[in-house]
Amino acid sequence: MLRRIALPLAALLAFAGAVGLWLGVATAPPTESEIIEVQAARYVAETGGDRLDCFAVPSGVEGVRLIVICEPEGGAAWYAATDEWGRIVEEVTVPERDT
Repeated sequence: MLRRIALPLAALLAFAGAVGLWLGVATAPPTESEIIEVQAARYVAETGGDRLDCFAVPSGVEGVRLIVICEPEGGAAWYAATDEWGRIVEEVTVPERDT
């Protein structure tokens, strides 16, 4: 009797654990390195620059995770503000600072 219940229960728990693990991995946001690599590739495609010109700084603006900056030596800076999922934030409102 115990074996008739234990085996299906173990299979059900293993399946539920596998689904939970898959959902957890599928919904994890990209790492900062992945965001920088994607934006550096975009910079290279748009400007023909070198991906090694790029770095990122954390943002203090709500809704913006990283600001990727690409600065070629002696050239104008290119930047992209990204959200938690690595998507471009088109309009960034920077709060005014008290002086």
